[in-house]
Amino acid sequence: MTSPSDDSDPPRHPCGACAFGEASVWRPVAPELRARLAQGFRRRQLARDEAIYAQGAPANTVYCLSRGLVALRTTREDGHYSFVRLVRPGEIFGFRSFLARQPHDTEARALTAARVCVVAAREAREVVEGSPQVLGGLALRCAIELRRSRDLRAHSRRGDAGGRLLRLIRDLSADQAPDADGVVRFRLPLSRADMAAALGLAPETVTRRLRRLCEAGALRISGRQVELPAPAAEGGG
Repeated sequence: MTSPSDDSDPPRHPCGACAFGEASVWRPVAPELRARLAQGFRRRQLARDEAIYAQGAPANTVYCLSRGLVALRTTREDGHYSFVRLVRPGEIFGFRSFLARQPHDTEARALTAARVCVVAAREAREVVEGSPQVLGGLALRCAIELRRSRDLRAHSRRGDAGGRLLRLIRDLSADQAPDADGVVRFRLPLSRADMAAALGLAPETVTRRLRRLCEAGALRISGRQVELPAPAAEGGG
């Protein structure tokens, strides 16, 4: 049997150079559709507080976060909003509405400078409908997200709330470099109510745990201004 020529080889997968490429929901695309995926694929750089999509906007594609942090929020009829989920690098979002062919039921907004990878609407639909493994992967992500939400509610009063809160604050400071004295100074992009919702805690618990973290010297906070010792500068004990 003769080997196929280089011209017949499928194009390089657009997720191939990504740190999260091996787990990409687009990874198992059917070979005959890889060119279509590459054609519609693009990366979008986002500034802090930049909107990615609005609640009620058409859900035409799936978003994958490769850098930064994104908040998903929903606005109720009374005008108040609720924090739904914090999206971290390597995670996808917007996919439930995309699969349901319904408008987005949340707003997505960058909390820090961020980068998302998207596939244009026509190509995204073609790839999903023509690649059963991609469709199955999206369905699996839906199931994982539902289980995660259930577990978060079930365990909201368990575990080390202070440690989870400190880890979240460190995540939110990930794009900030420490000063010469080894301290990261930044403005919290999330309100205390948002942080409480992200961790499954009551807002008063977040306030109380922040006070304890300050007393322990793990951080300093005034309003939303935070001073956080960089990991290499933290002392023992």
